[in-house]
Amino acid sequence: MTKLNMVKVVPAVTLTMVVLVIVYMSMQSMRANAWYFNALNIVQESDGALSGSRLQAAENAITLATNMDPEHPHYWHFLAHIKMLGLTGIDTTSSEQAEHIQQVYKQAEQALVKSVELRQTWALTWISLAQVVSYQEGPTERVYNYIQQAKKVGPYKLDVHLGIIQIALMHWNELPPTYKALYVNELKLASKYGYKFYDVFSMAEQMNRLPIVCLSLQFGSHYEAVRGSWMFNKYCG
Repeated sequence: MTKLNMVKVVPAVTLTMVVLVIVYMSMQSMRANAWYFNALNIVQESDGALSGSRLQAAENAITLATNMDPEHPHYWHFLAHIKMLGLTGIDTTSSEQAEHIQQVYKQAEQALVKSVELRQTWALTWISLAQVVSYQEGPTERVYNYIQQAKKVGPYKLDVHLGIIQIALMHWNELPPTYKALYVNELKLASKYGYKFYDVFSMAEQMNRLPIVCLSLQFGSHYEAVRGSWMFNKYCG
């Protein structure tokens, strides 16, 4: 082959390889997306109450999505979500289930860490990570740091306020002063969301922490609107 022909062939081969790589990556991305929506549909159809074969099917589908497109942060976040859904209805204080529960927490944590490594600007991932780690460690400094990251990138997101309040209520009896100050601040911020403050009442009721929230709302002019609402009368009246 002449030198002139080599000059023509090499760029053509290189271009062909680049095109093939792009096509392959595009196909993988599309297949991963299809598996993600498969998992999403299973979760939505089950209304979040996954168990048995449906839970396994959803987990298998999102795992395939992460394998095909491991650089997609939302797939990792959703994998963690499905892992945690698997604990719905399980007594997380049961000594018989302790090993399984801790394994699920650790797997969810690893998936969320992977997600924030790929996308550090999504507040919901940071607060989910804080919650999962708090289940394992309590109100530690590491959890506090994750909370601060969530507040940094999503300071006005109600879900962030709710997540912080949930962590505080869960560990109320062992809550250090920094966390109690954080709880008071987040409750004030959540009270500005009008009817959406209902989510705080609902969450507290599910956690058997409603008396703590009701007592907190008794003091301060910033809670006047909440105290005058139907929600307050329903849950604290």
